[in-house]
Amino acid sequence: METKKALFIGKYPDAVFPYRQVFFQNLIFALADQGVECTVISPVPLTNFKHYKFGAHKVARKEIQHTPKGTAVTVYYPRYISASSKQIGSYNTEKLSERLFENSVMSVVKELDASFDFVYGHFFLYGGLAAVKVGKQLGIPSFIAYGECDFESQVKQTYGLPGKEQLEGLTGIISVSTKNTNELKALGIIDDVPILTAPNSADLTLFHPKDRSECRQKLGMPTDKFIVGFVGSFIDRKGDKRLLEAVNGIEDTYVAFAGKGDVPPAGDRVIFCQPLVHDRVSDFLSAIDVFCLPTLSEGSCNAIVEAMACGAPIISSDLPFNDDALDASNSIRIDPNSVAEIRQAIQSLKNDPERRLALARASLEKAQDFEIGQRASKIFNFIQTCSESFHAEA
Repeated sequence: METKKALFIGKYPDAVFPYRQVFFQNLIFALADQGVECTVISPVPLTNFKHYKFGAHKVARKEIQHTPKGTAVTVYYPRYISASSKQIGSYNTEKLSERLFENSVMSVVKELDASFDFVYGHFFLYGGLAAVKVGKQLGIPSFIAYGECDFESQVKQTYGLPGKEQLEGLTGIISVSTKNTNELKALGIIDDVPILTAPNSADLTLFHPKDRSECRQKLGMPTDKFIVGFVGSFIDRKGDKRLLEAVNGIEDTYVAFAGKGDVPPAGDRVIFCQPLVHDRVSDFLSAIDVFCLPTLSEGSCNAIVEAMACGAPIISSDLPFNDDALDASNSIRIDPNSVAEIRQAIQSLKNDPERRLALARASLEKAQDFEIGQRASKIFNFIQTCSESFHAEA
């Protein structure tokens, strides 16, 4: 079979942010290992002073990366000037930032002496719209991965609804959840564009159950305590402070946080709080008794799927974005704004080891349907089918 050549556009891990959008990277690596020749363009915003003012020089303009299996992936990191996202009267500078991002992508595309079979943009802004533009320029199928937590706040309120001209030529959309698919259809901007619903997945060769005591010893956690685990940013949307408040009200219960943020959770009940490289997150998830993420908004939550793959019973939100992965067999669904409900769910699992074990077993079984290789194959087959229609109509 002829090797397919794919161009990916979006925010991607680099030397300054080695774990940014690592799940985008995981998908690309999985496709590369399945025989797709992968090239990535990920522009670096020089005007992001907080992170790149003194760090952009650490990011090479071109890199050859390798998957864990040794497959090569070519990554380009062009520079661009970002105008941030600020409201000035009726105008938001996000529109200018997006245009400058797209221009940076196009400058690399023009220099590449290569042909591609399709182009894939990660998220609508800073990836997807640029992919559509590249698709039109090169005359190839273009795809957008719709993984935003909320289109209204992350796209519409700042950039606005993309117009027909900006989406003209879009060949297909990969949506990360049934919730996202329904939201996208309701917008009325992509009526004739095929949509594949493909929830985020985990690398089951990395995320699987490990010995709990050994993992706790590796991470410096006590081996004789009941520990609730959390993975994510320390922001209100994710709910780390609500979780800590809930745990503070339960006797002899502790919480471990894997993540980072401007205001880390702290207190006597916090026994672990630090960022972890992705390869060590599986140790963390195997070390805990229960995984709890009272998040307010997601597209499709990778942390939950990875916790399932490690055999953790799940406590998380009773909101539609969790419906693809969580049900009564493997989780307790709670109102993420209710500290009382979070506390009650944790306490019920602490006091019922048999139920914890049943939920854990169901999590592990259900995780088999969320394997990254299967997802990559599903997406590639969708792209192949849509591409055939694209060329038939050309």
